[in-house]
Amino acid sequence: MHFAALIKTILYQFHSARYKGVIVCQVIGSLLIALALILLMASSSEAQGFRHVATYRGLGGLVASAVGPGQQPGTERLYLSYLYLDHTIDVVAVDPTTGQYEVFPNPAPGESGARCMTVGPDGNVYLGTLPHAHFLKLDVKAGKLIDLGRPSQTEQYIWDVAFGHDGKLYGATYPQSKLVRYDPVSGAMEDLGRMDPVEQYAHFIAGSDDGFIYTGIGTSKANIAAYEVATGRHREILPAKVQKVGQASVYKGTDGNVYGKLGNDYFRLRGWTATPIAKNQAAPPFPSNQLKDGRTVSAAGHTIRVTTPSTGKVSEQTFGYPGNLLNVFRIGAGPEGQIYGSSILPIHFLRLNEHDGTLSDLGHLGGGEIYSFLAHDRRLLAAAYAGVAPLMDFDPAKPFQASGDEKNPALIDFENSDEGWRPQAMIEGPDGNVFIGAVSGYGKLGGPLVVWNVASAKAVQYPNLVQDQSVVTLTRWKDLIAGATTIGGGGGSHPTENEAKLFLWDPKTHRKVFETVPVAGAGTITDLIAAPNGLIYGVAGRAVAAVRVGKDATTLPKGTQSVLFAFDPVRRKVSMQKVAPFSGVVYNSVKAGSDGKVWGLASTGIFVIDPKTNDISLVASSPTHITGGFAMLGKTIYFTSEAEVWSWTK
Repeated sequence: MHFAALIKTILYQFHSARYKGVIVCQVIGSLLIALALILLMASSSEAQGFRHVATYRGLGGLVASAVGPGQQPGTERLYLSYLYLDHTIDVVAVDPTTGQYEVFPNPAPGESGARCMTVGPDGNVYLGTLPHAHFLKLDVKAGKLIDLGRPSQTEQYIWDVAFGHDGKLYGATYPQSKLVRYDPVSGAMEDLGRMDPVEQYAHFIAGSDDGFIYTGIGTSKANIAAYEVATGRHREILPAKVQKVGQASVYKGTDGNVYGKLGNDYFRLRGWTATPIAKNQAAPPFPSNQLKDGRTVSAAGHTIRVTTPSTGKVSEQTFGYPGNLLNVFRIGAGPEGQIYGSSILPIHFLRLNEHDGTLSDLGHLGGGEIYSFLAHDRRLLAAAYAGVAPLMDFDPAKPFQASGDEKNPALIDFENSDEGWRPQAMIEGPDGNVFIGAVSGYGKLGGPLVVWNVASAKAVQYPNLVQDQSVVTLTRWKDLIAGATTIGGGGGSHPTENEAKLFLWDPKTHRKVFETVPVAGAGTITDLIAAPNGLIYGVAGRAVAAVRVGKDATTLPKGTQSVLFAFDPVRRKVSMQKVAPFSGVVYNSVKAGSDGKVWGLASTGIFVIDPKTNDISLVASSPTHITGGFAMLGKTIYFTSEAEVWSWTK
């Protein structure tokens, strides 16, 4: 809790004590002690140079919705589920005719989202949560959200929910692609096991009238699993020839049949068979947003839209739900010295107003988050996961404009782009182009290096530059690009390599000219930076095996170390390795200061690398957990801590 908030709390407690008949003098002593502790904490943080700058509140990701009965007989409501990672689920009921709304408190502490929702035969609304995979029930008549519990101790997400013909609630899960079940009559929970022995995502679910539950499986190899309710038997049923990287989906159609879809292939699902059909033979999904009179209702931002299908007439109502604490995922400095940022799920494009301690919402840029920013030639560049475009080019001198011919930011796409990529690295190259490194999309390995010619708005990608590894950190050294990797790929993929690589790439020939393993056993490398002494520094960690530092050093325990290394690009050898006195570095959050030292972020504070001595040390312990970076203006470093922006000044 920050200083101002604590002062408000103390004043509130004092005020409450007066009017509850509590003897004020009994309270004063404890309040003064608390105030002294607060002042001590505040002065300690200030002495270390840390300052809370701003906190962001906004609309979270609207990840599920359904029309269901209202509390009063004969009424209807649109139920909305908002996701706030690391904070809370907000379930909101909106009257589509008036815009009046109600927020139901989250009964499951630690659950931050519910990505699926269905209305049960009993008229209540059921949801599946993350990150601990609970079932929730909204008791419509009681007006209360109830935590039903956790059906499987191994699962993190319930991605989709549906009722079977037996009146029980089923859920499809991650990370073990399980089927779970809840009985509304007895309250019994069941973990029915994995629907695929390897794949992580059971992402979609549908129940048929003939006693089967179907789940869509992915992402490294897509399939559809059929589960027979009467016997508990299950198996996967898609033809081998169509199984590929991707996510299969299933849904119940308006004709009562269950259909499967994978890419452009459609299937009718009956019993143990998936029969290929043409797209026009598949009925549309049964609508979850239809009112009793046939009109459909949807929400976007603070607007409810009610559409009459027969006439196309649309009526709108605003509703005042304000949102909640929403994490700021990444920040960066613009060319004019202002700090910009991106919230996570969805992308609210933010600009920091440091003087009044606020974050202005410039506009909406997609459902995901921006992974990297770069100030380039009086413009701010951004690379995003699940954005309105994979690359964006913003002119700070002009207003934000989401539509029309003169969009700002300009939206840049390129051949074979994948909205599921995670573009963690973005730098300026020696030829005026911009270089981007990214984790590959869902189910894939071999994340690309992308070369972006900003002037022509063209980008070309070079996938699988390092076999089955993703490029996640970059730096320029003379006329070459130095990059490094992680062995991981997109969500649901399965690594085939064991050690992250460092490579050199020549922009003139578009070829990799060197490759090495800088730290044996390390699964990922980040924070590459070319230092003034001519060496390239990087941090390796999250080992998939024990990390070995030096030929004669003791083997270190798995997965706990950050290892600083120095690479000599002239001799093309690693010249130094040493274990950092901390772990949890923030990806690509380093910069050379005017003092010749390299400054960076760890989850616990500010670190510095001294190129003269090759020493790395944590110079300031943060009073708050650091979750993202990174902007450095002069002697001040800006970073994020969940929904907050903080700064530290040397």
